[in-house]
Amino acid sequence: MIKKDVLFSQKININEQICYLQQGVTCSYFQGIPNRILAKPQFLNVELILGTEVMDIEALTDCQILLFNRLEIMEHIFAMQEGTFFLFNYEKEKKDFLINRIELLRQKGYPRLVQLLNELAYECGETVGNECYIPKCFTIKRIAALSNLSTHTISLFHEKMVKDKILRKDGGQIILLKYI
Repeated sequence: MIKKDVLFSQKININEQICYLQQGVTCSYFQGIPNRILAKPQFLNVELILGTEVMDIEALTDCQILLFNRLEIMEHIFAMQEGTFFLFNYEKEKKDFLINRIELLRQKGYPRLVQLLNELAYECGETVGNECYIPKCFTIKRIAALSNLSTHTISLFHEKMVKDKILRKDGGQIILLKYI
């Protein structure tokens, strides 16, 4: 178990172990910049299998993870014919994610924020009827860091989104309306 608001590197050696997220919401950081939210069961630090990147992961909620020895996972992956395909597919997903981020950052602020909120809703939101509840851990400050906008701009856009009936706020929690 990793408690909320704790960096994984403070609890485990992410360079020697591969983490599999069973439950919770995490944010990975590259050179101190938040770049990806993960909430579905999956491996968190596969990049480190090959030792190609330096990253850190923060638990945005209490997280339940499984730990695997990095060298054992490397041996297992490279011993299987499907292992190479797994790594190729993972790199393709990472490349697609980066292209998506570049396209996101080229957009103007308002559509960028709408797209980011939809991504957060898809990745870790809870749908009830036509509404999607984004976890409370996504504060204005975190959303601003993920969208590369200022907190003041996020606040102004939230007011506009409430007027446009795109979202509502309930006790600090963002709720997307008409989410399908």
